[in-house]
Amino acid sequence: MADDERAAFEAYARTGQRPAYLLCGDTEGAQDLTQTTLAKLFQHWRRASRADNLDAYAKTVLVRTFVAERRRSVRDLLAHNRNAPRPQPNPAPGADLRVTLLALLAELPPRARAMVVLRYWDDLSVETVASLLRCSESTVKSQCSRSLVRLRARMGDVQLYSTGS
Repeated sequence: MADDERAAFEAYARTGQRPAYLLCGDTEGAQDLTQTTLAKLFQHWRRASRADNLDAYAKTVLVRTFVAERRRSVRDLLAHNRNAPRPQPNPAPGADLRVTLLALLAELPPRARAMVVLRYWDDLSVETVASLLRCSESTVKSQCSRSLVRLRARMGDVQLYSTGS
């Protein structure tokens, strides 16, 4: 890689913001995911830097890496823990809504979680999410709908809006 290409990559890596924290739910996982994404971008920087929209290209790499890693880790976990009970978070009244939502997001399957984050946090269109995840638009719509129903059901009695009193 030429020095000017390396400098361009380093500048991009320093300024790029990724939704890694929302996907992973923890700082360490987000840092690992970001590093893996940057390594993949670095490996293919000539192609990536010529993309029409570098941020969209990087986001695609990030999301696909997240989904692939989670699938792999879920398979490994299931292979080692067939009969282990799943912990059920029971948010206490007054718990920080953000922490509760992150915990509930972590319960969603990786692909569904990626769809919800991209669709509702990043405010991407159904078409864009479908393109990023290589699936149909109807899959994005149905998965997001099911995920939101699941999140709402798990929220239970947690107050979404403060009354100010």
